[in-house]
Amino acid sequence: MEEEADKVFIWIFDHRDFTIKDMIEIADYEINIDEETNANSMIKVLKETIAKAEDIVAIKKNNKIIYWGIIDNIQNEDGKQLYKYSLKYITNMFNQSVPASKNTEKNEIEEGYYRIKSAVDPKKVLDVNHGSMENEANVQIWGNGNTSNQKWKITKNSDGSFEIRCLKSNKVLDVPAQNYADRTSIQQYEAHGGDSQKFNIQHLQGAYYKIKTKASNFYLDVKESKTQEGTDVIIYHATDNLNQKFIFEKLDEEIIKDIGIEDYIAKTINDNFIKSKDQLLNKNYLEVRVKTHTRLQTSISNVSEQTYNLHTWMVNCTQLYNINYHFFIEDKKLIIEIEKKENKKVLIDVNAHTISNYTEVFETDIVSKVEVLTDTETYYLYLLNERTTTTNKNDTNRAKGKSQTVYTANIEEANQKALDVIQANRYNHNITFCMLGELIKVGTPIAIKTKKSVVFDSYISAIKITQKKFIEYICGNIRTKFIEKILKERKK
Repeated sequence: MEEEADKVFIWIFDHRDFTIKDMIEIADYEINIDEETNANSMIKVLKETIAKAEDIVAIKKNNKIIYWGIIDNIQNEDGKQLYKYSLKYITNMFNQSVPASKNTEKNEIEEGYYRIKSAVDPKKVLDVNHGSMENEANVQIWGNGNTSNQKWKITKNSDGSFEIRCLKSNKVLDVPAQNYADRTSIQQYEAHGGDSQKFNIQHLQGAYYKIKTKASNFYLDVKESKTQEGTDVIIYHATDNLNQKFIFEKLDEEIIKDIGIEDYIAKTINDNFIKSKDQLLNKNYLEVRVKTHTRLQTSISNVSEQTYNLHTWMVNCTQLYNINYHFFIEDKKLIIEIEKKENKKVLIDVNAHTISNYTEVFETDIVSKVEVLTDTETYYLYLLNERTTTTNKNDTNRAKGKSQTVYTANIEEANQKALDVIQANRYNHNITFCMLGELIKVGTPIAIKTKKSVVFDSYISAIKITQKKFIEYICGNIRTKFIEKILKERKK
């Protein structure tokens, strides 16, 4: 069946193998593309199909895909010919909780980022004393504070052994001066590639591992099985006691800082939706591709009890860091491309003949000062009138607004944490208009010229497409910009 110009068709794909179930012309529809509110799209179909909840749909107009969605439910009244489809935007396939971190139980440790817990007391972890940056700093066990001196990057050497590197100091786990005697304390030291810095990690059972020095038959050991903070980690001859057993908690979130936020999102999708242990639920039709790599000193913002909603996090990344998701079909697979992309700004003149039903309501309410509490010190960031920031409290160009206090464990993350708060600023400025022409995608930045010739910077946050020729657009709350202009506009 060939598609005709100006007609709208829905393609239905099986959610298990992405085979095509049907292609149907539709004439009665309301398509909502709105990731922030998860608004449903409603379409009416005059044909019975074998479509089911979770099936994937593509809606095409003039042979262009204008909407990717996932079926939420299908309703039919009293066996009538009309079927009502309720759809969610495609990214809702990731609308579920995923683990922020988890203990690994694999036969062989993978390269990556870990917190190394003592089996004597899993609340205690390997820790560089006082977060030292110096060579020969002692390694001990300490209560888990989620600090960077308690996080380790594990890399596999060519001989199969592992290097264990502290994220804070960038120094590696080391046996002092190749002193392979019982009860020698472990330290951190600048990497040199010698055997004193190589370790074999042996899986025992469940979540337990032993860490053996490369150059001897000694194992890392929590001295005398003590559980108090500050207990040395030593090397000792082999025993079967808990003090030589460790638990490796995988910290994929560190990929955001070291490789890129796009890579972290891709890995999370792969681990939980494509290559999970439950093969029955895997979306084998899906493939993820990363086009950019944006390293950020930031953390997942919506974690609760060690889990977070992936869809919410993906939307947050779009709003805060311009991370975009693009879907298309290739070789019978649904491809999702992830990239940081600042779209070209579109000028919207409300006086143009292609604009109708323009409405706006706004008031100003911004965070202009952020206080970031960390485990070591307090960091302050202030907003300036031209949208830049400063750490200078006495800057004469500071913007007026309200203060907000947030927390992050590490001082290294404080600046990004404060920037996230300021970048999330909105003017409560909702603008709605209808316009003829090509579809403008959600997330596209726009400059709106009002009837008073004031220009506001905003972005398309939601779209509604119906049988009418005009497309309805909703603008996200105006981002923090041109503060003085807004304040003057309110006084008129």
